[in-house]
Amino acid sequence: MHINLRSLEAINELPNKGEVMLTSNQIRRLQAIDRWLREIRDSQQFRQLEYYPDVTLGDAIQAVNELLQEHDHCDYNRANFTDDQWQKYLEQKPVLHIRRVKTWPEKINSFLLDAASEVALLSLVTTSFMVVGAIFCHGVNRIEQSRGEQYQPTWIYNAKIFEGSAIASIAVFLGASLTGACAAEGKQDD
Repeated sequence: MHINLRSLEAINELPNKGEVMLTSNQIRRLQAIDRWLREIRDSQQFRQLEYYPDVTLGDAIQAVNELLQEHDHCDYNRANFTDDQWQKYLEQKPVLHIRRVKTWPEKINSFLLDAASEVALLSLVTTSFMVVGAIFCHGVNRIEQSRGEQYQPTWIYNAKIFEGSAIASIAVFLGASLTGACAAEGKQDD
């Protein structure tokens, strides 16, 4: 068994409390090392060895215990870290993703709200195109009226079709808005 003395010297030169700290993974590893060293030291096989190094297993256990005690009382609080250290500490932590399952009434309500908003938006766009088409047809009708006897009232019929479509599209918008308002009635703002 060989114990690296440089590693033990490094353990004695621990940083002060407010500086770099061990991660929870490193602390768990040190606790495992402490447990393993005690098991080896207390084993019957190790007692039978005629092994007398300058640094004994007891010294190694003491060094590991001192290191663990140095970090036991240290809480991983945001105030104890610089921004870079905090970021590194958080990167080592596992991320837990919790998926919230929606109930059927919530799913139906969400579907109605989404559908109503899409239909309302589409009907507003349709209404604007129909109004532009109606204005265009009325303008062309005025131009055709200036032709005199050759005038045929086809553009006025087209204008009426566009006007009727715009009115129907406004009705669809109002219906979708009313449906969305009814679906959102039970939903409270956060």
